[in-house]
Amino acid sequence: MNFRTALCGIFWLGVAMAPAVVHGQAASDNPSVTAQLDAVKPLVTKIKKDATTMQSFSLAAGPSWTSHAAALTRMKDDVNKLQESTRGLQSHRTVASAWQQDAIDRVTALANDLASNMNAAIDHLNKSKTRPTAPPYPEYLKENTRLATALGDEINAVIDAGEAKAKEEALSKQLD
Repeated sequence: MNFRTALCGIFWLGVAMAPAVVHGQAASDNPSVTAQLDAVKPLVTKIKKDATTMQSFSLAAGPSWTSHAAALTRMKDDVNKLQESTRGLQSHRTVASAWQQDAIDRVTALANDLASNMNAAIDHLNKSKTRPTAPPYPEYLKENTRLATALGDEINAVIDAGEAKAKEEALSKQLD
């Protein structure tokens, strides 16, 4: 048995015997921030799905103004829930780790942009009931899809980064 094989065996034994790492939680991270980000993922997925559906509404003569309005209202309700969640994240910002604070800022900025764009889409739709797909309405819908996608990607990246940081800390402790 060579030294490299023995060292790898000892390393993997140490990892296997290490205490379990909390999902996506490094020691310096705030567990509430991680939990809130995990909790908001299904809502963001729903918003993204609705945004994609709404974007398809603008591609053809398609649904009536009332169908657009109903879909936007459902989406707005979800975006409002998302805004509540970002306020919860913001309330934990001062006790979050430095990288979590940056993540909270990025997620909040995207959520705010999405809310502003949603309001612009609703305002435009309310002003052009006879022509619900007239410009710039399709651009608003496209931007909603882009923002919801970016928000989902950002949340996933933050959660993945937290998990990687937690694993790194656990492995580092094993090497010490």
